Order: sequence, then structure tokens, then C-alpha cells
Amino acid sequence: MRRTTLLGTTGALSALLALTAAALTPTPASAVVTAATIRSASAATLYGAGPYRSDTSEAAKQATALAGSDPAGAAAARTIAQYPVATWLGDWTQGATLTKTIDAAVTGAERAGTTPVFVTYAIPQRDCGGYSAGGFDEATYDAWVDQIAARLTGHRAVVVVEPDSLAMLSNAACSATLDQQRYRVLSRAVDAFTAAGIAAYLDAGNSNWVPPAVMAARLDSAGVRRARGFFTNVANYYPTAQEQAYAEKVSALTGGSHYVIDTSRNGRGWRGTWCNGPGSGLGTSPRVVADGTGLDALLWVKTPGASDGTCNGGPAAGKWWSAFAQALVANAQLGAPATSPTATPVTPAPAVAPVAHRDRIASGSARRVTVSGWAFDRDDLGKAVTMRVIVAGKVVGTVAASASRPDLDRVYGVGPAHGFTVTVAVPSGRRSVCLTAVGIGRGGDTSLGCATVVVR
Repeated sequence: MRRTTLLGTTGALSALLALTAAALTPTPASAVVTAATIRSASAATLYGAGPYRSDTSEAAKQATALAGSDPAGAAAARTIAQYPVATWLGDWTQGATLTKTIDAAVTGAERAGTTPVFVTYAIPQRDCGGYSAGGFDEATYDAWVDQIAARLTGHRAVVVVEPDSLAMLSNAACSATLDQQRYRVLSRAVDAFTAAGIAAYLDAGNSNWVPPAVMAARLDSAGVRRARGFFTNVANYYPTAQEQAYAEKVSALTGGSHYVIDTSRNGRGWRGTWCNGPGSGLGTSPRVVADGTGLDALLWVKTPGASDGTCNGGPAAGKWWSAFAQALVANAQLGAPATSPTATPVTPAPAVAPVAHRDRIASGSARRVTVSGWAFDRDDLGKAVTMRVIVAGKVVGTVAASASRPDLDRVYGVGPAHGFTVTVAVPSGRRSVCLTAVGIGRGGDTSLGCATVVVR
């Protein structure tokens, strides 16, 4: 690839304060979210402890999927999965899938004190017929954006709005009619997100695509002065310093708009092509920035390891490409951990709930139930997670997840001592047996749900 809701609830009013103060506290019922409050908030207020990292990201899924067939690919995916990557929402996420995707990221982020970064990617005539062609019609798109805004109202979140949507208007494949439609639908999206108290960033291409003055004019037509600002370098490779110099010029031409830069693949700089650039590497790890400029954060917006399209040997756009992911890791330039308050890195373990799995629940003998599985907590991988077995609302047994499970270390890189097996006393009959992993840090507990077991 080169991608109106009014504030009227108590939760949304809390979101306003998240943009105007460092702590979340109730606000008066008369408070109103405006573009000014969103644009004047500090980056630290917007992002909290940093961008959200999901244990179920695409990289995490690939680490599991490739563990048996492609150990090197699984290891690369596991490395990528240690860092926050934006959650993409497109025409493949609608209805219940859209709700589930948003809610999972918001819930996980709120447990960790971090901020979910979403990407909308379903604008009409997306990619102007290129590798990532697709998108909704205008009416469907407007309704879809409203659904996203409504779901995010009352929560801290960031939305990267439609990468390439404005920069690509330079392409001959995009028509003058499309230009006007883009400005119209993007302006409506900005208004929806601003009314919901959500920081939105519009597309500004990259430093080697559209001149700053032209890009600023397009951003103004799309409503950037009613949004938080704009983003650059999504899915591209240009060095961060070059991108920031360009972004500062665009910022000055758009009323001091803030911006974010995608560093997911710019560790080795420009690679001679935008499409699956050979020899590219992961760039600076995601982090919030406060350096006195308009830069809010360095983000991984493009999913590292996902193909740009059927170019340079890649699979279809958006598909995982193991060989490319391995190259990105091998060539990574993640940047030294920041030690000053002006650049806060995101660590792989920012107070999250345990990751856990139930392998088996069965009654092997009279009035006994055996439960097995695994669990770990990134808040402290050296400590064993305590597992609680619950029947009829009462804890009937506990066990430390400290047994050897080498497969977990291969897949997640967390060490092998995270398995568990426990046999507990349970009355005979049909019983609902539930399991909870007790969190070690501030990330809370993880419920593994319940299973109905016929106890002998």
C-alpha cells in the first residue's frame, strides 16, 4: 500500500479530560470537546504509558502458527510481537468483528495504562486500484466511521486515518472527482472522531512524495485543523530525521498540527522501492516523544512482516511474509532505550494481564477433576502465575504454573517453566469448573472461562 457523533455521555466527558489534563477525573456535564482541546493536549496525556501492545497481534499469531514448520520465522515473529503495532480496521472488520476488535484493544490498553492505536483503511476507491484496492462506498464508509467513533467514545485512543488517502491524489489513477470525495469523507471522519474525544491523524504521505505546501493544502481541505494532526512514512522506509524535517514544514503550514511518524521499517532507510523494500529493517521502537517539536510519537503503523503486495517476491498485500519478517529483524535498528523524560520508550511488559491457556479439564477418578494448561505474566516472567480452580463460586484448589513447557519458550520466548497440572476434589455430578490466572503485576487477572464436566 502507499489508507457525527455528539459528546453526550459521562464516559465521553471523561475522555475530554484525558485530552486536557494528566489524570482521568470526572468533568462537569457542561464540558464540550473541541478541536482546540484535542490539539492542545500533551503527547503524554494522549498516550499514557505509551502505545498498546497486544498479545494477540498478527505477529503473535504467526509466532504460534509457524512454531512447528518454520522455527526461524516463528522467532522473527516473536521478536516483532514484543512491540506495540497499530490495529488495522478495514472492510474486513464489520459488525460483530469490528466491535470485538475495538473492544479487545481498548480493554487491554486500559488494563496496562497504554493507548490503543487504530488505523482506518476502507475509504472509497482505496489505493486507486493498486495492490491494496478496495474499500466501501461513501454512505457505507460514513456509517462505519460513526460506528468506530461511537465505540471509542469515553476511552483514550488514537486513530491513524486512511494511509495514502491524501498523498495518493498525486497519482494519475486518482481522478479530480475522487479528490473532492476524499476531502468530503475525511472531513466527516475528523468531525466524528473529534466529537468523540479521539485524537485523529490524517495522511501526509512521506518526505519524498508530495511537496509540503501541496500536502498542507490537501490536509486543510480534509479538516486537519479540527484534528490532532497528521502522520508520515506509513509503510515506507525514509529515515526519521528526514521525515521530521518534512513534517515540521507541513506542521507550520497547518496551524501547528501535531504529527506521528511510522518507524516500523525505516531502520535501514530508503530501499529503492516502496514495495517490499529489499534489505529493510525494523526502525526505532514505538515511543512517545516530547522534544519541543510537533512530534507526538514514533509508531509502528504498518504491520512489520505484512507484505505490500505481489512485488519483489511478496505474497498478496496484507499477507504475512515470513522471509521478509526475518529480514526486518536481522536488519533492525531499534534505537537505544531512552533515559530522558523527552523520549519515553515502550517496554514489552507494561503491566498486562497474564497470557494463559487451558489444555484439558477432565474427571479421571471419583470426585476428582484434573486441569492442565499454561500461563505466564510479562510483568515478571521469573515468577510463576497462580492458577485458581473455581467450582460453584468457590476456590477449590490452586497451583503455580511452574512446570516445564519448552514449547512456550519456543513460541513466546518467555522461558520453559510455565506449565501446570492440578487435581482437585469436586463433588460428583454435572459441574461447571472455572479457571483464573492471577495477575502478578497491575495488569489484572485473566479468566480462562468455564467447562462443564461430569464428575464421577
